[in-house]
Amino acid sequence: MHDERAWPRKTVTELLSAPAWVVTELLSTPSRATMDRLRASLAPTLGLLFVLAPLCGRRGLTRRSALGTLSAGLAGTIGLGTTAAGGTDGDGDDRCGNDGHGDRYVVGLEAGTSTERICRSASTLHRSRECSWGGSVVVGEFGDETRREFTDRPEVRYIEKDHVRRQSIHRSVEQSDSVDLADEQETPWGVERIGATDLHSAGADGSSVTVAILDSGVDPDHESLEVPEGKAFADCNGGSCATDWDDETGHGTHCAGTVGALDNGKGVVGVTPDVTLCALKVLAGDGSGYDSDIAAAIEWCADNDVDVINLSLGGSDEAQVLEDALEYAYERGVLIVAAAGNDGSTGGIDYPAAYDECIAVGATDERDGVPSWSARGDGIELVAPGENVLSTKPDDEYVYLDGTSMSTPHVAAIGAQLMSQGLEHADATDDVDDPGGVRGLLRETAEDLGFDEDEQGYGLLNSFEALEELEPITTEDVTAVRAQRATLNGSMRSIEDASTVDVSFEWRESDVSEWTETETESVEPDAEFDVELDELTPETEYDVRAVLDDGDETSTANVVTFETGLDELAVETGDLEAIDHRTIRGVGTLRGLSDAEGVAASFRIREDGDEEWESSDSQSLEAIGTYEAELSGLEPETAYEVEAVAEGDDDRTTGETVTVDTEAEPGIPEIDRFELTDDSNGQFVRCNVHWRVSDRDGDLELVATELRYAGEDEELHRVASEIDGGEGSGVHTVRNSDRFEGAGKEYEITLTVTDAEGNVTEEREELSLDERSPAPSIDRFEVSSDDFLGTPEAVVDWAVSDDGEELDGVELELVRADDGEVVDDSSSMARGEEASDTDSLRDGEFDGGEADYDVTIRATDYFEQTSEETTRITLGE
Repeated sequence: MHDERAWPRKTVTELLSAPAWVVTELLSTPSRATMDRLRASLAPTLGLLFVLAPLCGRRGLTRRSALGTLSAGLAGTIGLGTTAAGGTDGDGDDRCGNDGHGDRYVVGLEAGTSTERICRSASTLHRSRECSWGGSVVVGEFGDETRREFTDRPEVRYIEKDHVRRQSIHRSVEQSDSVDLADEQETPWGVERIGATDLHSAGADGSSVTVAILDSGVDPDHESLEVPEGKAFADCNGGSCATDWDDETGHGTHCAGTVGALDNGKGVVGVTPDVTLCALKVLAGDGSGYDSDIAAAIEWCADNDVDVINLSLGGSDEAQVLEDALEYAYERGVLIVAAAGNDGSTGGIDYPAAYDECIAVGATDERDGVPSWSARGDGIELVAPGENVLSTKPDDEYVYLDGTSMSTPHVAAIGAQLMSQGLEHADATDDVDDPGGVRGLLRETAEDLGFDEDEQGYGLLNSFEALEELEPITTEDVTAVRAQRATLNGSMRSIEDASTVDVSFEWRESDVSEWTETETESVEPDAEFDVELDELTPETEYDVRAVLDDGDETSTANVVTFETGLDELAVETGDLEAIDHRTIRGVGTLRGLSDAEGVAASFRIREDGDEEWESSDSQSLEAIGTYEAELSGLEPETAYEVEAVAEGDDDRTTGETVTVDTEAEPGIPEIDRFELTDDSNGQFVRCNVHWRVSDRDGDLELVATELRYAGEDEELHRVASEIDGGEGSGVHTVRNSDRFEGAGKEYEITLTVTDAEGNVTEEREELSLDERSPAPSIDRFEVSSDDFLGTPEAVVDWAVSDDGEELDGVELELVRADDGEVVDDSSSMARGEEASDTDSLRDGEFDGGEADYDVTIRATDYFEQTSEETTRITLGE
């Protein structure tokens, strides 16, 4: 049997007599222009079915093949796509409409601005998203006049094309044959050239650090890769995608292998085999991706503890949405490495690599030369192996590729290795010329190859020299500080060939030149250690530094300064902040504990002019330092007095009184009615949403209803109404046009109301819509034998019914019992609640005598739910 239920050829004729059924299946909310194009072009498209129907043979034309043919024809004729082409990210991402195929633009808005008006201005809306760095972006297609109007709006920061970036590869995966490694692990030449093999033998471990590969995805099942986490910001359209972040092109998998292919005896080994990989798919199957998707992925990295971003992609255009995301991630401590490009001396450095926040990486070959295709420019920061680089390819294969795409993951992996040793990505994020941290160390230790700076930047990545330059010991922050004692803390990294080392601390009062040393203790490398000092002087500033003696030389670490507390119970009230109209954030500083081992620190608060105080919950402190608490349940636009409080064993003290005003109460929109009614019909899964909203400020702006499958982010349908004033009511009808898939499913319906100031209130409810009826019933199935012009025939008298009144066909089959061959069949158009008929089936090859046959009836409804029965009959003689 076929997978799909067939339509008889006569069904095509019925379809052509009612083409609106097809149109409603294909188009949920066509515009007037779309319908005009449809009327002009529908006839030749549907005419194609007359050609296809005879070619489909006895089984007829299936509904899905018909719709596929129609949608392809309609798409080509009237410019409609059959699938959405947008990304799949759901975090903070509000899909406002379906993707189209025109020029996409990104509109950047100021913080606190509602996106609804911009959304409504788009001819096609791809997404709107609030950004972690402040403001929001709307991605869509906008007319020329609309874009010009945007430039005059104060809330619009910028409007720009949503540029396309492509993988920075000089030789494509398809152009290079897979390599047979004969079950032996190979170390790529680039891993050896940058000194990474020395790190492997020294036991360097980067497992505490995460590198995100923002690319075409990564093969999740490759034998040489371990990718515990991934996320899709672009669609994976391959039929064999194992995850939504799988890799159709092989580019991202190759980059991931260079960063962290496992040292497991198979295939290749990466630069940092122990690193944690994260696959973020931002490029689709053609190797391209939009700026807005790449920016969303960069923001996700900054918000989800990613340490290093690898961007082996680029393009020639600047983009504010990318720059905003890069600045946000860089400020939050993410090291960003990007491919410089492959256009040689003519194209300059690609974006995003050209931005200050990125380490722009050029390529070298096996002779330490810079290939002619490697990008040149003032912004080149480092070069790394990028020609004839062997790495992983999907399906447990391996391949040689060229490009600055291949150079970039070498630098990203070593950056991760250095960050695993406790270094920050940069000590000064606002100083590009002298950033310090990992970025500065990579520059300082790069190997000069003798080329101009616009070709090699600071030089060739040198991982072993970079690790050697790391201080082996670090002075950490001083803890448990009191009036006369404190705990000094230090840490150290792995030291080759050393089982134990001697460590200690040196300390002094900050205005004294001579150091005092603590007792030495022996510890294992890669350990943390501490010493408690006592008999210190209260209210005094001290310097401290850790000291290491490995037997060959003595190393002193960075200096940390701290101040001891008061020799009495003391607390200060710090600056206060009104968080909103009912909450204040209190800040206090415990300056001294006296002889108490612990202190209960809290706040007390009262309205200005009242006599009675109310106290907050206390928190236990065993050392001096700052503490905070949120004081809530307050009145809007009211002045409050706040004092920090400290209670010891037998003593209690308060800080000075600080006055602060709460904010005015905003006029938050309210949802007064939200009722759902199932209104599904034979064409759509539908729900009527009855709503009533209000706002005491009288500045309501928009009410929107969204339909989704429960537990999923993708928006199926959205209806919105503009409203003015302080109240409004109405009914929204949301629908799922794919009733075949959607009937009987659980849905989530969201009602959102927005005011002119951007305040939003929403409610959600889940319900099941358009419950499916059982499969059709076979009410009569009687088979008798007869003779037709000397040929025996089976006469089938049948009747079927369907409780849901959605019968969609009846099939009969005559099967020769001895060999199972179908010798005749018949299809009948059955629609509605019930149908009946009498049909005859004959064996056209009957050669006399008598033979047994099986007769089967099969009744199907709209949802392809099927009931069938079979009986045996003897024909002949």
